[in-house]
Amino acid sequence: MTSHDTLEAAQQAFAAALDDPAADTALASRLLPANAERLHERLGLYRGNARAARRLALANAYPVLLALTGDAYFDALALAYSRDHPSRDADLNRFGAQLPEFVERYETQARYAYFADVARLEWALHVAAYAANATPLDAQQWQALGAQRLSQSRLHVHPACAALALRFDAAAILRAHEPGGEWPERVDTPCWALVVRPHWHPAVLMHTHAAHAAFLALGDGATLDAALALAFDIDPAFDFGAQWRAWIEARAIVGVRND
Repeated sequence: MTSHDTLEAAQQAFAAALDDPAADTALASRLLPANAERLHERLGLYRGNARAARRLALANAYPVLLALTGDAYFDALALAYSRDHPSRDADLNRFGAQLPEFVERYETQARYAYFADVARLEWALHVAAYAANATPLDAQQWQALGAQRLSQSRLHVHPACAALALRFDAAAILRAHEPGGEWPERVDTPCWALVVRPHWHPAVLMHTHAAHAAFLALGDGATLDAALALAFDIDPAFDFGAQWRAWIEARAIVGVRND
């Protein structure tokens, strides 16, 4: 056995012990065979710090989910998620990427099925806060393009944007947790939400089904005309003028693609 094999085995044993106190014994035989009690005590400190850091990272990304579930539930969720999806990135801001799908499996009670969609929307807001920036065209630059050229153009979507189609009205649940917010009458209604970041502050812009389809098409490289055709197929009364103003004001669309 090489020294590399020995070091790798010790590191694996240490990682296992961080998540499971029962694994301390295997590590003690490698590090401190004569003082297993001291090793167990020291590992307890490491274990507590590691769990606290992971739990804090999730709480920062999912504050509404934490408020909905309470501390005890969220602690158990964070521990279960950490065991199922150990962090593989030095930046803990990315640690919670798979939590929405995990919550969908973890929470088995139908009355709390909306937890997963709340998590999806919160994660999109979290990611938007760290996304790259893009400087939008100003009003004169948009006007200079002309209607004909604009209609045939492929548009540049802000890197922070994410368009979500959700089974539950997660946007209303997030609003309910803002100061003065009220719980919606129903949460079991579809929700189309666009996460935007005007002036560096992530926010949610509500979409209709038609607007959602058009925006996804634009993000995939469709021309404005092609995207609008999809929208009007869904809703012949789609108000493009109002939707365009909303996109521009929220800096969801920032320019014309040159690629």
